[in-house]
This record gives sequence, C-alpha cells and structure tokens, in this order.
Amino acid sequence: MGLQTNGLSLEVVGREITGRPVQGKPRRPAAPYLLGLPALLLSCLLLVPIGVTVTRAFTTHDRFGLGNFAVIRDAAAQHAMVNSVLWILVAFGTVVVGFFLALLSNRLPAVSTVLQPALVIPFAVSVLASGATFRMMFDPTPERGTITAVWTELSGSSPVWLGPGLFWLVLMSAFGWTWLGYVVSLFRVGLDAIPDDLTRTVTAEGVKGWRRLWALEIRLLGPIAGVVTLTLVIAAVRVFDLVLIVVPGSMQQSADVLGLNWWRATTSSGDSGRTAALGVVLFAIVAAVGLIGVRGLRRRRWAMPVTVVRPDPSLGRPKPGRVVRRLGWFIGFAVALVWIFPAVVLVATALHSPREAGLRGWWSPSGLGFSSFVAAANVGLVRALLSTLFIAAAATAVLLVIAVPTAYLVAWGGLPTRLGRIVMGVFVVLAVTPVQMYAAPLRDAIDSAGLAGSRVALALVHAAAGLPFAVLLLRSAFASAPPALVSEALQGPVRQSAVLATVQRTYRPALVAVAVVEFVLVWNDFIVGFLISGPGTTPLSLVLWGEARQFSTSSGPVAAAATVASVGPVVLMLALWRTVVRGLTTGSRP
Repeated sequence: MGLQTNGLSLEVVGREITGRPVQGKPRRPAAPYLLGLPALLLSCLLLVPIGVTVTRAFTTHDRFGLGNFAVIRDAAAQHAMVNSVLWILVAFGTVVVGFFLALLSNRLPAVSTVLQPALVIPFAVSVLASGATFRMMFDPTPERGTITAVWTELSGSSPVWLGPGLFWLVLMSAFGWTWLGYVVSLFRVGLDAIPDDLTRTVTAEGVKGWRRLWALEIRLLGPIAGVVTLTLVIAAVRVFDLVLIVVPGSMQQSADVLGLNWWRATTSSGDSGRTAALGVVLFAIVAAVGLIGVRGLRRRRWAMPVTVVRPDPSLGRPKPGRVVRRLGWFIGFAVALVWIFPAVVLVATALHSPREAGLRGWWSPSGLGFSSFVAAANVGLVRALLSTLFIAAAATAVLLVIAVPTAYLVAWGGLPTRLGRIVMGVFVVLAVTPVQMYAAPLRDAIDSAGLAGSRVALALVHAAAGLPFAVLLLRSAFASAPPALVSEALQGPVRQSAVLATVQRTYRPALVAVAVVEFVLVWNDFIVGFLISGPGTTPLSLVLWGEARQFSTSSGPVAAAATVASVGPVVLMLALWRTVVRGLTTGSRP
C-alpha cells in the first residue's frame, strides 16, 4: 500500500505476525473455577478417608515405616493376591470371547437382533442376584441343581461343583454372564462405526480373513478395547460379593481375594495399620492396572466418531442374503436361549413355595405360587425397595448436578494445561480406588457424626464414589463436540439455538449413560452399603444377602427377592440400552 503527502512517498508492506500480539500471559477469570467447587467438596468425602488409610498403613507404633506391610508375607494374604491375579486373567478371557461374539454379530447382523436383549439382562442384574442364580443351577444335589441333574444323567456321577477347584467354574460362569453383554455391545458399536469406504478399500487390496482382522478391526478398536479391558480388570480385582454368596463358608478361604481378605482382617483383628496396609496393596494393584490402561489409550490416534450429520443409508453395507440372515437368526436365537436360561431359573424358582424350592429344582410342577414372594416381603423387602429407590435417586440427582458443570470446566472452562492434567489424574485415580481404601475411616466418621443408618449420608457416599467416572465420561463427550460448533454457540446469537441443539445432540447420550449407570450401580450395590452403612438404611442387597446366608433352606425367598430387585434395572436398561452404549463410547479417547 502506498501513501503520498507533501511530496513524500511512503510504501507500507504488511508482514506475517509470528509472536504473541500482546506480550504477557492472558488473564484468566476466576469465576469458572466455582463450577468445580461442589465436586471438590464432594470428593473430600473420599480424599480425606483415603489420606487417613495411607497414614495408618505407613505408621507403626507412632513411627513412619513399612512395618504394617509385613502382612503381605502372611500365607492367607499371598493366597488372596494369587487369586486376585487369576481374576485378572478371567477378565482378559471375557474380553476375548466378547470381541469374537461382537465380530460374529457384525458379520451376521441378524444375530444381534435376537441376542442383544438377552445380553443386556445380566448386566442389569446385581452381582449378588447372579451369584445366587448360579449357586442354584450348580447345586450339588441332582434334585435341585440343573447342571448337576444334566451331568448326572449323562455321566452317571454327581460332581460337587461348589467343592475344591470346581467352584472356580461357577464363579467364572457368573462373572462372564454378568459382563459379556457389556463387552459385546461396546465392541459392536465400534465395529459399526468403522467407515464402509475403509472396509471396501482394504478388501479390494486383497486383505482378508485374519489379516483384515488384525490390520483393520483390532487396530481401530484399540480405544474401545482399552476401555472394556480396563473396566473388566478393575471389576475382577474388586470381586467381593460374588465370592461371598456363591462359595459356601467352608470353602471361602480357598476362594479368598484381596478385598475379602481385607474384610476378614477388619472383623477379626483390631490392628487398623495392618488392615490399612492390605487396602493400600489392593489399591496399588488396581491403580497400576488403571494407569497402564490410560497410558496405552493416550497413544491411540483414533476415537469413536461423533455423528453430527446422519449418514446416507443408501451408502451403507449391502443387506445380507436370505441364507445368511437365517443363519444369523439361528445362531442368535441359540445363544440367546442359553444366555437367558439363568434368568428363567431364577424366576421359576421364585414361583415355587419356600419348601418346594428347598427340596426340588425349578422344573418341579408342585408347589407353584407366590408364597416365596410373601416370605420375602415378610423379611422387609418392601421397605428395602423404597429405601434403595430413595438412595439411588438421590445419589443420581446429586451426581448429575455436580458432574455436569465440573466436566464442562475441565473440557471447555479454560483450565491451565498442567492443572487440567492434574485434575484428570486425580479423577482417574479416584475412579479405580477400591472401597477398602476409604470404608473404615468413613464409617468411623459417619458414626461419630451420629449419621449411622442415614440414607442421605449413604446417598452422598455413592454420589462421591460415582463422581470420577461421571466426570471422565462427560468430559470426553463435551470435548468431542466440534470446536467450531461450540464457538458459534458461544458467540453467534443468531444461530445460537440451532447450534446449541447440535452440540447437545453430541453429548446427550453421555448424560443419559451417566444417569442410568449410576442409578443401576447404586441400586445393585452391595459392598458400599455392607462396609459403610448402618442397620437403618436397609439397602435391598443387604436384605438379599441376609436371606442367602441360609441358602439351602431359603432359596425360594432369595430367588423372589432377587427377581423383584432385578425388575427395575432390567426394564431401565432394556429401554435405554442403545443410548447408554452410545454415551459410553462417545469420545472414547480419554
């Protein structure tokens, strides 16, 4: 650009700006930090007791040291650690089986049409209810145990399934039955999200069979495989109530795991330092698995795509032929029939009288009726239902009110990079922290405050325990919204409503997933209520476990209570499962 004035010619040439337009650090407003204040206060319910446990573990006779960790040389503790490692292998095996089942349903789409509802039901049932169901099926007497009756008919012998060694088969069956639906659903969503163009290109280049599986599906599903594996490994290390209800008392020492060993130590020993050391060891194992999983996930470059514009259905995969569809239906129906069978056993046992359910199997035509439901109601089932409904609803409401602004603060609130990483690291650690790390100090504090048996206190503990997972999930969903859309929503008043609607569509499934998962987890919870709450709260799972202690004589009321307890979560999961899965996989890169 040229300028002329008073006979003087000036030529002005622009240049590219390479540095900061304004020197110095930008001022960050403090108001957004208030969004995270409620989460900080709620997290203190866990952080303070965790600090107390760590202090107790490293304090021996008023001196700092590792003396309490001599407990890991105890033979029972070492046996429990070995069993916990075996549970990790069980988790890996469940992931592999679930992946290939999802692959089968992807190749034969008709499989999932029939199989999906059957796989969802076990995930909605509590671990305590599924453990009770498998204990009924593997009852050692052929007159009552389904598996024992079939085995005796085929081989002429009656193995003691709940005896030495064989109880692992029952435990693994119950664990796999509970978690396989979760694994298959998430892998299936990931497989469906792989672009068809990419699949066609790889196939046209002659990459087929196992080579295609390794080069395409396994590599692209890395983030989802990481999330699924991490979830199942943590669930396996935390196994507690499943062993407690499935394995008879005389055999529980053989099936001991670290969480159960910690509980026995707290009830039989007054040495809080040694039990705190056991809790720290359990936490170290879980945290190591969690950190390895998170570091592995961060190396991935591919995440679940966010659907802003719906794809044209005419450009999708061609529909399979009639033979393939019929084959898919047949396989899906056969697997669904096997998978739904334990639920049938549970309901059929509940429809027998307590006496008949204790003497004969679910297939017996005598003693049918609702007397087992009446017996379950007489031991406080209705009161427990109302109590659990209040606790689950209150915990879910508190969680949503606090988690949504916190996740927004972490995703879009402009936190400094280092502070944001620290906050996310704390939430990751809290998400994998076992209950044993904060149960004893928190129970003592609740008792000292005169809140023992308070449902409000138990609901707040549940909300605090669910907050890390909710923030991590919602933060991923918020961060996956296209930045251009968020910018327009914040700056463009003309199109604000339309853009906001688009942005909300990207994270609404995550919001539904957080609410449903939290409600179902609190409803089905046993360990938090068992280790922390007082007798006044009466959660449903504690009533169920109280009846199950006399399992051989109370199998009818136990089945009735488990059936009633499972209806609400099953209906909720079946109604919202697709949205929940979309929410769990949106922006699956942490």
